Amino acid sequence: MRSELAITCSPVSGMPLYVEASSLLSRRLTGIGRFVARLMEALIRLRPLRLVTTEQPESARNSKLSTALLCGQEIALNPGEIPSADEDVASWTRKVLGLPRRKHDPGVSRGCPGLYTMLRPAQRHFRRELCLLYDFTPSVLPWSHTRDTRNSYGIFFTHTAALCDKAVAISQSTQADARWLCALPPEDVIVGYPGPSLCVHAHAHQEAVARRDNVLLVVSTLEPRKNGKFLIDWFLETKALSPGMELWWVGPPGWLCDRFKLMRRRGNGREIRFLGMISDRRLCTAYRQATFTIYPSLYEGFGFPVLDSLWHGTPVLSGYNSSLAEFAGPGVFFFDACDPASLDAACAELQAAQPLAIDREALRQQFSWDALARQVHELCA
Repeated sequence: MRSELAITCSPVSGMPLYVEASSLLSRRLTGIGRFVARLMEALIRLRPLRLVTTEQPESARNSKLSTALLCGQEIALNPGEIPSADEDVASWTRKVLGLPRRKHDPGVSRGCPGLYTMLRPAQRHFRRELCLLYDFTPSVLPWSHTRDTRNSYGIFFTHTAALCDKAVAISQSTQADARWLCALPPEDVIVGYPGPSLCVHAHAHQEAVARRDNVLLVVSTLEPRKNGKFLIDWFLETKALSPGMELWWVGPPGWLCDRFKLMRRRGNGREIRFLGMISDRRLCTAYRQATFTIYPSLYEGFGFPVLDSLWHGTPVLSGYNSSLAEFAGPGVFFFDACDPASLDAACAELQAAQPLAIDREALRQQFSWDALARQVHELCA
């Protein structure tokens, strides 16, 4: 983060907030990138933002990241000067990263607050430093990640995050994990619930969509923690579902998980369809078409697919663990993510409860990007 930029930061609400935006550089915007983009879109209504990154050109190329923003550069976002909100988050992010870049001036940024959203250097760069804590998977479930991820992100969340003045945990579960895994004082870890990752302002697909009584939807990266083998074995073998059901799997291939091995068997006339990454418009349609969604994850820092499903009026079968337990309420039916019989029972309970009314306004009150942005804004003081 080096440069020669001449602006002044005064101690007023208009002081820019520097946001470490490395997560936006992924060519396939997934969970953390969507989180940061949605939070930025809410924060910009409260104060100017400056996007920065520690990403070097060589590491960006090696990791197949966008080079739209690199170390030593920044993108200035001021209220009223950013692209209009786009229901496709990836599209909106590309527009933001397409804005003019300028040199970053560390002399200026040292007088302003900064928000770390991914990794952070060991040295301080800002007057007041905040960080977001998503989950502690590399430490809690080390077998579910590669060695590089364990070494990089495990150290960030358990060690260098403690260099920040305050940390915002995205669930009570993540806050509890932070309090025993991090060197941060417990009182410096605050819970800030995000809003839905999809269709925040309006449905991406506005037209009416008919429910299909034979479709189950799972939205997830293909990786061990998401428990794909358990789900697919259950789907093909359970007697709780009728023949002719379809399981639609939306999400990119991840790591330590072979899609073709997961697909190797068929049973009971059921079909598994791997749709890969799809647009927000198409995903909005899929959520509203599905009979219900299913999320058998073994551990989550938050669990966007559960909230996104409820946001679309679609009930959810969810593993009962970590932050997922915090979604308890109408439309969510829990099961033990290691026990097929438990999933059978939850499925029967969901089917018996139909039709279900899910209160979108109650979700809005508990899970809100604007409320989270206000928390971050106030912590910058």
